[in-house]
Amino acid sequence: MKLFGMGMAAAIVAMLPCYAAAQDVHPKVELVLGIQIGFHEAIACGARAAADKFGADITVQAAKNYGPADQVPLLNSVLARKPDFIILDPTNRTALVAPLKDVVAQGVKVIAIDTTLDDTSMLTAHIGTDNIEVGRQLAQALAKQIGDKKGKVIMIGSSPGISTVDQRIQGFEQEIVKFKNLEFIGTQYAGNEVSQAQNMFSSILSANPDLIGVASPSENPTMGVAGAIRNAGVSDAVSAAGVDASEAQIELLREGMIDALVIQQPYEIGFKAVESAVTVAKGGQVPADTGTGAVIGTAANIDTPDVSKYLYKGNCI
Repeated sequence: MKLFGMGMAAAIVAMLPCYAAAQDVHPKVELVLGIQIGFHEAIACGARAAADKFGADITVQAAKNYGPADQVPLLNSVLARKPDFIILDPTNRTALVAPLKDVVAQGVKVIAIDTTLDDTSMLTAHIGTDNIEVGRQLAQALAKQIGDKKGKVIMIGSSPGISTVDQRIQGFEQEIVKFKNLEFIGTQYAGNEVSQAQNMFSSILSANPDLIGVASPSENPTMGVAGAIRNAGVSDAVSAAGVDASEAQIELLREGMIDALVIQQPYEIGFKAVESAVTVAKGGQVPADTGTGAVIGTAANIDTPDVSKYLYKGNCI
């Protein structure tokens, strides 16, 4: 028994350096965001909070314009700092595949947040919302705001090829046809700038005086649509539903230019992404896909605790 005890003690002592090393891991993380808007600012806040809690060394950057043309050079620049992990929201589901395979070939692990890729083989993990469900929620929210009125509704998207946009539009189109009082006249893509969506929807309003509803699958198109509604003075006639909850969007909701918002949990997305990186760095395993939920915000409930806790506050980029 004495020899057994001494052997066990020796084994424990031998294991201590490995245990200490596992606890003392501080991975170098680069957070590369597609653009600086309220949603991404909240992601950055969650990521920084997790880095502080779990001991990661994090740098945060956002591209000036949303798309591979800006994100890929930014990706290449952060590689020069030799990170352990890159966390990013791929700005195109196909165009980022080859660049990210090159990243992984250099020994860097990649965690995707929010958006994803057609080929996910190089990803360590993905953290984000169920975007088809977000699209369904968007359709339900718009239909609820319209009520029993009959008329045309339209979707104003940003750009095709962004996984979140594509999936939300898919979910919306599947759900909106269930409301027989509404005639869905299709999806049009305005681009990623607020001004583009505002100009496009202004023209659509002029050409379709019987339009009674509009949906948008992300922050900037939602803002542009709201601007067009304000300029045309049709907030009582046209219901608008969008996605996300930046401070500017909430102000438009309070003004009545937007009637409903599907609110994601970007802080949680950023937090879980960095937490996952630290777990993997310490030799642990994480799920291939981690989902976060969404709630519906309206002027009637936006200040209630169950909804207000999800509003996109803070800028940590």
